[in-house]
Amino acid sequence: MKDVGEQICWKNARAILRDIGMPHLDWAHGAAVNIVRQSMNTQHRPTYHQQRLLETESPALLAYLERLSMSGDAAGWRTLRDRVHSHAEFLRETGIQPCARPWLAAIWHALPELAAIGQGILDDLEGPKSVADFEVAPAPSDTDTKAGDSGDDKGSTGKTGSVGTAAKPRPSRLVLPVVAVVLTVAEMKALDRRCRKRRRVSRPSPSWCGGEY
Repeated sequence: MKDVGEQICWKNARAILRDIGMPHLDWAHGAAVNIVRQSMNTQHRPTYHQQRLLETESPALLAYLERLSMSGDAAGWRTLRDRVHSHAEFLRETGIQPCARPWLAAIWHALPELAAIGQGILDDLEGPKSVADFEVAPAPSDTDTKAGDSGDDKGSTGKTGSVGTAAKPRPSRLVLPVVAVVLTVAEMKALDRRCRKRRRVSRPSPSWCGGEY
């Protein structure tokens, strides 16, 4: 059963999606917008149910907000506001998404970039990968396949496969498109990053901006 905080979180998420003209999106999008808005206003990282939500749906976005909070510098939060402001200016000039809350819409449009920066932070923490991380397990040979076949339609082959099959992870509700991000000098200083460009690996959402991406 959801606690009061979670109920309020999802209620606000639904309202945000309605206000930005995207009610067809998963509520996780509205929740992410609200989390970024609150973090930007308070200059603090998400906590409690908001932290748990991002841990499940977007660890990269959480890593980005946590790094800004750890910097202890208001300049870092200004870089976030600058990114959102650039999207707000674009929406205002083009008029492509008129809505009741254009600032919240701008935050939503900035989410892929924020997650891309956060994924770069996570990649830095993991460190360089070894060759073993990229090795592919050899495919089973015909001999191995026959050895596991009892010749009976109800043999043990199916059972063996079912035991060794791992459960598939639940897909994220916060699906964001893949974007490339170039960090500004202020962002590199605030985030303590040396790399200029990062790319987030994700599945593009066909519903992004209400159409194909």
